[in-house]
Amino acid sequence: MTKKGEFSFKPQDVNCEANINEFIFNTLMSRNAFIQLVIVNKVKEGPLLDVTPLVSGFAADGSRNSNTPVFNVPVWRLQRGASAVIMDPVEGDIGLLLCCDRDITNVRGEKKESLPASLRVHNKSDGIYLGGVLNAEPSQYVKFSNGGIDIVSPLVVLVNGKTVVVNADDKISLNAPIIEANGQLAQGSGSFGGNATFGGAITATGEVTGNGIHLSTHKHGGVETGGGQTSTPTN
Repeated sequence: MTKKGEFSFKPQDVNCEANINEFIFNTLMSRNAFIQLVIVNKVKEGPLLDVTPLVSGFAADGSRNSNTPVFNVPVWRLQRGASAVIMDPVEGDIGLLLCCDRDITNVRGEKKESLPASLRVHNKSDGIYLGGVLNAEPSQYVKFSNGGIDIVSPLVVLVNGKTVVVNADDKISLNAPIIEANGQLAQGSGSFGGNATFGGAITATGEVTGNGIHLSTHKHGGVETGGGQTSTPTN
């Protein structure tokens, strides 16, 4: 357990030149920010975040100094061109604050090579949020494993595109209490064309046509009174 005074100045810090140099170096380095564990306090448009570092500072006597928030931190996103994986953080998320070497204010504003806006270095104000770390087990996710890929969500999953193509070497299975198709159904001319088999009843509110013959209006020849049978449909 950390005791008060453990992080304060010690006599051995100045008992030789090497220790003095190490003490000065460590003191100077402690003023810089590199990578810090933070929690998300607020999510803004952009997206930008307000975050607070989770590892507290300490005073000379070892007592804790509470951290102050860092405002308007940009979020790292997996993106190329106009394509991206959008998974913006939410309040309470824990992630990493990666602090850039120099002031990135001008670059953030102009989106091109720029001079630093100030002489500050390794400052939390120039941090970028990378998430997430130490968060709860997700309820919706994409999981890659040796057995394949799982896409899981307790909510709605939407796939939108001008043309959506699904290919499978063996089989495509749709498992749901109700399967609804909002559009025309047609069998293409591909190599997998074949018959359709249904295990239950089929109900059609419109016309059903088989081999050019309409189900609701077709006629039969060879009609006779008695127990005879009709001929096959004529139209």
